[in-house]
Amino acid sequence: MGADKEVEPAMTHSTFYYKPDWARAQARWDAFWALEPTDRPCMSITAPRPDGKKIVVPEVRSMEDKWMDPDYLLAVALQRLESTILGGEAVPAARLIMSGTTTGCNGHLYFHEGGISLRPTMSGMDQPLNWHPGPSDPWRPKVEAILNRRLDEAPGRFIVSYTGQFMHVDLLNMLRGNEEMLFEMATVPDQCAARLREMREPAAENFNHFRRLVDARQGDVGCVSWTGLWCRQFFLQSQADVAAIISPEMFEQLVLPELDWLAERFGSLHFHTCGYQQHLELCLSRPYIRVIQYSPNPKEPPNGPAHLEFYRRVQKAGRCLDIAPPPEHLEFVIRHLRPEGLFISTSVKTVAEVDELLERAVKWAGSHANRN
Repeated sequence: MGADKEVEPAMTHSTFYYKPDWARAQARWDAFWALEPTDRPCMSITAPRPDGKKIVVPEVRSMEDKWMDPDYLLAVALQRLESTILGGEAVPAARLIMSGTTTGCNGHLYFHEGGISLRPTMSGMDQPLNWHPGPSDPWRPKVEAILNRRLDEAPGRFIVSYTGQFMHVDLLNMLRGNEEMLFEMATVPDQCAARLREMREPAAENFNHFRRLVDARQGDVGCVSWTGLWCRQFFLQSQADVAAIISPEMFEQLVLPELDWLAERFGSLHFHTCGYQQHLELCLSRPYIRVIQYSPNPKEPPNGPAHLEFYRRVQKAGRCLDIAPPPEHLEFVIRHLRPEGLFISTSVKTVAEVDELLERAVKWAGSHANRN
C-alpha cells in the first residue's frame, strides 16, 4: 500500500530568481516542521513589487480557457510573481491551478468566473460512480499541457505545485449533490462508504500521474500547499468541507477512514478545516495529521482572538498550525501562541513594511504571554 510514497527526484534547486534568500527560508521551514524553538513564527509576507517585469496576459475566448489555457495560466502566474515581493518564508511557487478539478468529469463540468464546478450526475448512492479518471480521460492531456508549459519556464525561477481532484468525500458530495449527499450520509452510510472506497485507487492513480510528471522534470524542490506552506519532504493536502455540517460521529464513520487510507498511501497530511471545530479532537487522534489549517466560515470572526482556544489545543497536541489572520490581529496571535510550528501568511503595502513586520514579530514572539 505504501508503494506510491516515493518518487525519485531528477535534480535539486536551492535558490530561485523570485526568492534569492530561499536557502535561509528553507532553514526556517525545517525548524517549523521539527517544532524547534524559534525567535518568531514562520511567516509568508507579500507586498507589491513596483519594479517587476511587465507581463502581457493574453485574452481568453471563453471561461474554459480562463482555467485551462496553458499560455494564459502561465502568464497569470508570471504576472503575480513579477509584481510581488516574497518576504519572510513566502514560497517562490506559481499559483495553484484548478485544472485538476476536470479530471474524470467529462460531460458534467461548469466553467465560470470563480472557478470550475461539477454538476451532480448521480441519481442515488446505490448507483455507479459517474467519475472516470485515468489514461483515457480526455482532460488528462489538457492538464498535462498546463503543467508542462509551466515546467518549461520554472527551472531556477519558481516551483510548480502538484494538482489533482478534490478529496474523496467532497468529490462524492459534488457528484451526488449537497442535500442528497447529506441525507444519504445519515440514512445509507454504508452505501456512502462503499462509493468512497471505490474512489480510492482511481484517485491515487490520478494524483500520482501528475505528481510523477512534475517531479520527473522539476526535481527535488519540496512540496507546497495551496495555503503557501512548504516542506522539504512530501505531504498531502487534505480536507473535507462537507464536515462543516455533520456530527463528529458521522465524521468518524465516513471521513476518518478516508484520511486513514490517504495517510497509509501518502504519509503526512496537511488538513484544512473549513469553518468547523467540532472534529478537532478526532483529527488530533491521528498522528499523521501534522498540520491543522483553519479558515473560519463566513459567519465566524476572522482568524484571531475568537479562535485562540482552538489554536492552543492544536499546539498543545504537538501539531503545526497554519493560519492567515487579518493585519489587526497579527500582534495578538503572535503574542498569545508559541512560535514553534506556527505559520502565518499575510500581506503588506511596501517592502519596508515587510522588514518592519518581521522585526516586530520577533519582539511579539518574545512576549511572556505566548508561554502561558
